[in-house]
Amino acid sequence: PSELVDGKLGDLIRQLAAIIANRTGLGISVRVESQDPLPPDVQVVLYRVTQEALNNVALHASATQVEIYFSSQSGRVELSIQDDGRGFDPELIELGHLGLSIMNDRIQGIGGSIETISQKKNGTLIKVSWDRPPDPQVL
Repeated sequence: PSELVDGKLGDLIRQLAAIIANRTGLGISVRVESQDPLPPDVQVVLYRVTQEALNNVALHASATQVEIYFSSQSGRVELSIQDDGRGFDPELIELGHLGLSIMNDRIQGIGGSIETISQKKNGTLIKVSWDRPPDPQVL
């Protein structure tokens, strides 16, 4: 959708967080440090990953608070979503719970990396990073 590529990603994440917070009662804080423009495909993937992560928190984590950090500066993106929920063992994902693998596939598809850090009773942290590929025209 054009709404996902026309706006700044940090602003779109704030809007998404507000919608989910209103729907679920979660306390969601969003910190945006910088918002350099991103390629449309990268912006859509990062938005969808944030959306999936927040939906997972709402459905599975029994969390009360979520903190989102986003920065896009000088060709580098950092995105993290951390909740205070019940956590889980990432190695023991039940069949039918495809959210994490979908997020992983999406991030790998744009050349980024994603890390899921979680332990039972200690919440979950999802860390995403992406670097703009070097311009082959610049030597």
